[in-house]
Amino acid sequence: MYGCQRTKSLARIGTALLIFAPCAKAQDTHYWNLFYGTQASLLSGAVIGSASDLSATYYNPGMLAVNREQGVVLGASVYQYQRLNLEGAQEKPVTSSRVGVTPGLVAGRFPVDSGLVGGIAYSVLTRQYMNIDLHRQTADARDILGNDGIPEQISRYGLITPYLSETWMGVTAFRLISPTVGIGLTSYVAVRNQQNRTTLLGEARSSNGSVTSAADVRTYDYFNVRLLWKFGIGVALDRLTLGMTVTTPSVNLFGNGSAFESISYSNPGGAAGQDVLIADYQEEVASRYYTSWAIGTGFGYRMGNVRFHLSAEWYAPVSRFDVLATTTFAGQSDGIVRQNRVENELRSVIDAGIGVEYTLSNAATFYASVVTDYSASPPGTTTNLAIATWDLLHITGGAILKFGLFDLTLGISGAGGSRKAKDLTAGEGVSSVVESFADATVHYLSLSGLLAFTFKL
Repeated sequence: MYGCQRTKSLARIGTALLIFAPCAKAQDTHYWNLFYGTQASLLSGAVIGSASDLSATYYNPGMLAVNREQGVVLGASVYQYQRLNLEGAQEKPVTSSRVGVTPGLVAGRFPVDSGLVGGIAYSVLTRQYMNIDLHRQTADARDILGNDGIPEQISRYGLITPYLSETWMGVTAFRLISPTVGIGLTSYVAVRNQQNRTTLLGEARSSNGSVTSAADVRTYDYFNVRLLWKFGIGVALDRLTLGMTVTTPSVNLFGNGSAFESISYSNPGGAAGQDVLIADYQEEVASRYYTSWAIGTGFGYRMGNVRFHLSAEWYAPVSRFDVLATTTFAGQSDGIVRQNRVENELRSVIDAGIGVEYTLSNAATFYASVVTDYSASPPGTTTNLAIATWDLLHITGGAILKFGLFDLTLGISGAGGSRKAKDLTAGEGVSSVVESFADATVHYLSLSGLLAFTFKL
């Protein structure tokens, strides 16, 4: 009770800052937010049953057996513009944007003369990536203490800098089991690095000259290495191709990290003798990260110069789990036992998409596609790792131009979505902040340009 009462001062002083968290965190609750390869990127990944380039190592390993295309994907670059905007409630809109190069896919394949496998491929891809920061500073007058109609002189500062990078390194074995049916299995090593730094500071000077100050600093930083597998079946008929995939949950190997939190109040509400400090730091703590079963299916169908692509994939839920195995601690000011937790959970989602391919000539093919990308963050969850709750719709267009021994791929993709700011009430004082921003909405926009070369070897 003591801790909850004393956190109201921080909640009011930090109101304009804490709400930044929903739009700044890494976007790791989306499964179809990154695309790989050349043709597959222009089709927004809707190629589970029709992958015809080396992105099949990820989308459907079985398609590699029925697709005889050789080559190495080199020099693929995705230039991305991201904008996050928070509007509504009591504060002015806050916007953060960034332009940068997003890592993609490097892949190749080799023929193998063996009765067991018909070929081997390798791939290195970025499965998740985001690097962004939000900051704001204000100095004005507002009634945030006591609600007596008398404004206090206040200052606020907030800085939130999330970072996420997850790389999958895979080896694919594939073979034909009949002239039209192929199977394949990709074994992945996944390396995940994630961190977040949140610093919230606030001060308020009341009419009697007393100064109330509060600070909330929370950080976590971890890496994790795990294994997973993706099995695929591909069928290539005359005009029709079909495919199905199964992705296993992750098997954790090793990893560790650290977690820090410090909540402090000085003279809260002008009441002397009520100062508070609650702080904890744990390092070299074991980490783990879980992912779900996934089942995908799709097909491609050609009608003259036009080919249609359709895919859908179901992802199972992941129960709540602790990312870091932190232990409990007692608050310095009140002795209440707490746990500095970093945790996550994911709901079940189904993503689907459609793409159209038009072959103008042997040297030019054009593409257009649209896919859904639903957030796997459960509504109302109080976990604090991933809080990107907005659903996305990706729209992509572009062309592949052939020049002798290499192909040039050009494309542009846009995605956008919005949703009410996520309710994160696990931390002390956060509940009051969320109540103040009950009508706040996060708007997300991403624009990406693709430039890639595929060399035929």
